[in-house]
Amino acid sequence: MANLSSAFQDALADQAKAALVDIVAKNPRTSVKDLKQLVSDNPSLGGITLAELLGTSGGRGRGRPKGSSSSAAAPRKAAKGPARKGSAHKRNVRTEPGREAFDKEVIEALSALGGETVAATQLRESLNADPTQLRTSLNRLIERGLVTFTGKARGTRYSMA
Repeated sequence: MANLSSAFQDALADQAKAALVDIVAKNPRTSVKDLKQLVSDNPSLGGITLAELLGTSGGRGRGRPKGSSSSAAAPRKAAKGPARKGSAHKRNVRTEPGREAFDKEVIEALSALGGETVAATQLRESLNADPTQLRTSLNRLIERGLVTFTGKARGTRYSMA
């Protein structure tokens, strides 16, 4: 009976920790003072660490533990603007042929969008491209003289050379 009772107490403590992680995720502005009071009022939470509470692993630095997917412990930032249909398609640009193929896609998309004063967001949406990969490709194309740009930051527009 002692093992069963101990297992039950451990299960209750795990559920209490999971509930606390969920509450903190839903209330990201919870102060350390409030957390300290909550833990002191509930002894079953006494063994929780900040890493567990924030969904991080002590030795791995920031972020979710390896192998975890979306979790209540790691609240996501709300997307600005309209809801996204899917994540950007990452292309293999680690090889020269992969970069050349993506650059060709970018040129084709730029032409399809009129070839004059096209915003990066328009290009990214038409290609379903990763923003970093698209920016790097555009920089390569500018260096090769195939694409020109005007403006700065969000006002930058790209055109065929």
